[in-house]
Amino acid sequence: MKSKKSQTNHACQMRSGSVGSAIIELSIIASLLVVITLLCANVGIIALASTINDSACRDAARAAAQASSSSTALKLAQAAIKAHYADGYFVTQPTINTSAFVYQDYAGNPPPATSPYVQVTTSSNVRIPAPIVFFGAKFGSGGSLTFTRTYTFPIVKTQLYLL
Repeated sequence: MKSKKSQTNHACQMRSGSVGSAIIELSIIASLLVVITLLCANVGIIALASTINDSACRDAARAAAQASSSSTALKLAQAAIKAHYADGYFVTQPTINTSAFVYQDYAGNPPPATSPYVQVTTSSNVRIPAPIVFFGAKFGSGGSLTFTRTYTFPIVKTQLYLL
């Protein structure tokens, strides 16, 4: 038969051991929650940048398709892209790649089964808020990514060339 004092000491030792394991479990869970929160912040900023660049490119191409000349189309596309505001720190304002801008109206005489079109390419940079490295894999170079998007729309208004 055990004495009451030895039973009390044994119960205290069990409680102190369970408190220690609870602290270890809590610290592990807190660490995982911090990592998950940082990953969610990264994914959220990446999704925002992708959405801004995609809608800016689509609207720029749609605006350029309303023009009747290449220079007017580029000006309309640049005006349309200004409507898509980015914060400037995490996501840069989308820009039009003028070297990839295509306004093909076939001089008013398109080949059969072909329609005039305009093609606009935009790009936007995103700064990753918390670049996390997993087993050597990391987000972008230097903690940033570049999104590029291209849209092609048929030209709605073309010049009429009379022969």
